[in-house]
Amino acid sequence: MRDKRIYLVTGEHSTETALPEPSAPLEEYKRTPEFDREHIPAGLLHDHHTKAGVWGRIVILEGQLRYCLDDGSGRNWSLSPERPAWIPPDVPHHVEAADMVRFYVSFWR
Repeated sequence: MRDKRIYLVTGEHSTETALPEPSAPLEEYKRTPEFDREHIPAGLLHDHHTKAGVWGRIVILEGQLRYCLDDGSGRNWSLSPERPAWIPPDVPHHVEAADMVRFYVSFWR
């Protein structure tokens, strides 16, 4: 089994680490409905992960959302319409909503 950390850039010398990205082309196969602050599924707010071999993509339509890794590193990123995020396969994470947000998650393999 490959080490999940290969998907993550450490970036010790920057104030905010680079977001992980897939190294090979992927194809979208599923997308969630749009969520807002009041309608985020509870599962997204707590430690969860995508399946092995499946990348997620958080796309912010409006506002901001915090994407946090639950791998013990404490790394997190503020996402916006200009800054979506790829979610590596099988890496534990959760999201935290800002005051106003509208987003969806798509799944790629």
